Amino acid sequence: MKERPLTLGTAGHIDHGKTTLVKTLTGRDTDRLKEEKERGISIELGFAELALPSGRHLSVVDVPGHERFVKTMVAGATGIDLFMLVVAADDGVMPQTREHLRIIELLGIPTGLVALTKIDMVDDELAELVAADLEDFLATTRFAGVPVVPVSGVTGEGLPELLETIDRLGAQVPPRPAYPATRMPVDRVFSLKGIGTVVTGTLWSGSISAEDTVAVLPAGPARGADGLRDVRVRNVQVHDREVVAALGGQRVALNLTGVDRDQVGRGQWIVKDPAIAPTYLADVRLTLLSDAADPLPRVSRVRVDHGTAEILAKVVLADRESLEPGGSCYAQVRFDERSLVYPGDQFILRSVTPVTTIGGGKVVDPAPRKHSTGQHWRDRLTLLEQGPPEEIAALLLEEAFPAGLIRGRLEMSPYLWRFTQADIGAAVAGLAASGRSLVFGPAGPNARVFHGPSLLALADTALTTLRAKAEDDVLNPYVTLGELRRSLTGGRESRGLDAALERLVAAGQATRSEHGYRWAEAVIEAEGAQSEVVERLYAQFAGKSVTAGVEGGAAADGVPAAETPTVAVAAEAAGLVPREAQRVAEALVRQGRLVKVGEDLYYPPDRLEAIISVIVGVLEASGQITLAEVRDLLGTSRRYAQALLEHMDSEGVTLRVGEVRRLRRRRR
Repeated sequence: MKERPLTLGTAGHIDHGKTTLVKTLTGRDTDRLKEEKERGISIELGFAELALPSGRHLSVVDVPGHERFVKTMVAGATGIDLFMLVVAADDGVMPQTREHLRIIELLGIPTGLVALTKIDMVDDELAELVAADLEDFLATTRFAGVPVVPVSGVTGEGLPELLETIDRLGAQVPPRPAYPATRMPVDRVFSLKGIGTVVTGTLWSGSISAEDTVAVLPAGPARGADGLRDVRVRNVQVHDREVVAALGGQRVALNLTGVDRDQVGRGQWIVKDPAIAPTYLADVRLTLLSDAADPLPRVSRVRVDHGTAEILAKVVLADRESLEPGGSCYAQVRFDERSLVYPGDQFILRSVTPVTTIGGGKVVDPAPRKHSTGQHWRDRLTLLEQGPPEEIAALLLEEAFPAGLIRGRLEMSPYLWRFTQADIGAAVAGLAASGRSLVFGPAGPNARVFHGPSLLALADTALTTLRAKAEDDVLNPYVTLGELRRSLTGGRESRGLDAALERLVAAGQATRSEHGYRWAEAVIEAEGAQSEVVERLYAQFAGKSVTAGVEGGAAADGVPAAETPTVAVAAEAAGLVPREAQRVAEALVRQGRLVKVGEDLYYPPDRLEAIISVIVGVLEASGQITLAEVRDLLGTSRRYAQALLEHMDSEGVTLRVGEVRRLRRRRR
């Protein structure tokens, strides 16, 4: 089995020998900047590859120890698998020693060791005293008992023991969560002649290959509001070697095409298939260091170090007026600029002035809705942070209703980052088996999944709406899809409403036609209701036409009457007011007993069919017909002839070519 990639990060006070030790171990000087050479301190992150006795290769990130570069130290520490805290035997535990290890704790780095350096500069007694002091310090952290290895980066003393310890710890590092995202924080950007823009970073999760399409997020100064999308990766390297694919845990260099050097900067992210957009808000679990100088007030200004970025933000505590040192609570972080955070991301909290590390936290929800700080919100965050996968998946479906979620996206949701794909698959299947999720459409990863109880409730509400319409207006029991959307989903297009209506139709509780949806039992009631009124009006359209004032001549023998009364005329003859007659006529159209032609003409279907057949007969014989010829053929006025021809055009029977009609298709 191929060993998974690991990254080792150094930590420690300035001038305690981190860079010298890394150079001795790897043969590479990680101080690459001229200023670093001149000043003898690390300012930027340094990187090297370390070969261990077992044959495993680690990536090493060397961080600066000076207090002014703590944010750079945080950038190097994020994404590492194990740490090497470097403490000089001639100096002992110093302020940055303590701060760096607190940062490592807050970032959730699982394990590491201490390299007690410069033992060539002290006697054995002093080295033992410093080692004892180190153990006392470590006992105040969760790293009590980690190995302490005396070593000299100058003479090489203790190097075999140090390498063996790193090798052993590397084999014991717990696997990273199979995080459903490919992300890399950018820590360096440069251009090479003939190659173009190159970005480097530690790949947090996922994999990146040449020809992949990635996004650069979030937007930076003078960049688009949404960052850069559809950026192509031309080449991938790990420690100066071209590879087919880089994997989570490796130090990576990416050659990007179509991107200028000034379009990408440190603090941004390289993301493949981004599932979460950059945000101004994040709900978090906050922890204040036990040795913090003061409590954190309910609202405070802070610096947030996340990935390779430092962002000013406001922190609002959820359920208390202040957070005491050593305490933890939910809070909301309100960033001054868009930030890309995912569930489970660790971050560091630093005071604005003086700049010092005061705490840290973990992102619970990077896309919170507007909410209060009440119990419901805290219960929701507790579920996202600690709950089982089935309950989290049910919450995601409930909050996504009525749009629903594609099953494949649900199973790859970043909110389920703590679980294996097997656990997530079992949870989604469990929801379906219990009816807490319902699928409509073809099964498989592209199936749309809805929250079961919400969908059933919407179906019940829709049925109630249809029943109320049928009982209120027996002549017109139909409700259009647009009307249902306006009343049930605020006018928004909703796949959930579509699924609910489909469920009602499939169950025989509703029917669907070109007129809309109706309660299935409405037809029975409509047939008996107002039957006398309906039949009285229908008789006006089904009887012989009114011929007074006709402009044309008489129709030929055997030609059906082409004229039909207007609604106003039929209403007067039937003893109805025009508005009521119009409603009845439209109801008769929905029942299929009348056909509407043009704006206001209504024909019984059999008579309309007979009229059209006469016109088609002439077309079949002569090939074309004019409006005047139809008028004379039917013995009617221009108005009726034109309405009938336009109806035939709309039905696809005839085609208008200039002033004539031609047969488009032969009627059966």
